[in-house]
Parts: sequence; C-alpha cells; structure tokens
Amino acid sequence: MQIQKEDIKQNILKVAKKSFIENGYRKTSMRDIAKEANVTLSNIYNYFKNKDEILEIILQPVFAMIDESMERHKDVDYAFNEWFEASDITQIDDFKEHIKFLVDFRQEVDLLFNKCSGSKYENIREEWIDRYTESSKDYLENIKNRYPQVNSNISEFFIHTLAAWWIQVLSEIASHQLSEEEILQFGKEFMTFGTGGWKMLLNM
Repeated sequence: MQIQKEDIKQNILKVAKKSFIENGYRKTSMRDIAKEANVTLSNIYNYFKNKDEILEIILQPVFAMIDESMERHKDVDYAFNEWFEASDITQIDDFKEHIKFLVDFRQEVDLLFNKCSGSKYENIREEWIDRYTESSKDYLENIKNRYPQVNSNISEFFIHTLAAWWIQVLSEIASHQLSEEEILQFGKEFMTFGTGGWKMLLNM
C-alpha cells in the first residue's frame, strides 16, 4: 500500500470541495477530482474510498456545529440565562460562535443544503428539521417541568415550521455573497426578533 502524504490528501479535499461547490456532487466524479488534483485515478483511492467519504470529511465541521447546538438545547437554563436576559445579543458567546461559523464555513453549508443531490445527504433538510423539532419539543417539556409558570403549550406544527424556517435561514445566508458585517447585522436582527417572539409566546 502506498504511503499517504498529507499535502496530497489536503489538496484532493480542496479540489473536491471546489468541484462540488461549482458543479454539484452528482456531476463531480472521482476521475474529475483526480485530474484536477494532479493524481492518478488509482492513487486517489489510496486516500479515499469514494466521493461520499470525501464529502463527509468536507462537511464534518457543519455536522460538529449542529451536534454542539443540539447538546445546548438539553440545558433548560440555556435560553433563560443567555438569550432572554441579554441586553446586547451580539455579546453572547454563543451568538459570536455561530456568526464566526457562518463566516468561516458558508461554502460547506451551501454545499450541504443546495448541492448534495445524489449523495447520502440529499434529504438532510428534512432530517434536520425533524431532529430540530424533536429537540425543541424535549426542550419545551423540560421548561414546563422547571418553570411551571411559563406557557409551554406550543403546537408541534409551530415547532416544526420554526425548525424548517431556521434551516432555510442557514441556507439563505450561505448561498448569498454577504460580508461578515452583513451576516452580523442579520444575525442580530433575526435573533432579536426571535427572542422577542418567544418571550411573548412563553408569557415571560
């Protein structure tokens, strides 16, 4: 077996990412990637089993961020102590991390939501909407147990629609050529709007 070289591996990933973004996953072949990376077709398989493995590695930061966000949803005091009590949303560490993530990985988010047709992630929107819905339902149930005075009688369809909206927001940010300042401004506007709405809905 040929010894792998890290610089060649990283170049393959770089070339594959560019091709996936420009042409979409379906229209990109291992042969295309090998040619652009200046490696033989046989050699590229010394580094990656197939296109799916390459795509999974490229998208790993997005999955890690979503998993981390889901974990925070398990903390009942998370929204109350951070978002609902903040005088300036832009100073919340979680807000800063999300903005930095969207700036640094907008191409990966765009790839995942808009250019993965033909891959195992082509239904990721629906999967994440369902995942967010279930996570939010659990969160509201925990709120009900911890803060019985708060209205937690929120319809499942509202939660589902809100989850779909959030996924679409991520997709829109990623697919437009926004500057970091524009992403920051939108993030502040969106979260201020959302936080105010939840305060009213929960009768806080």
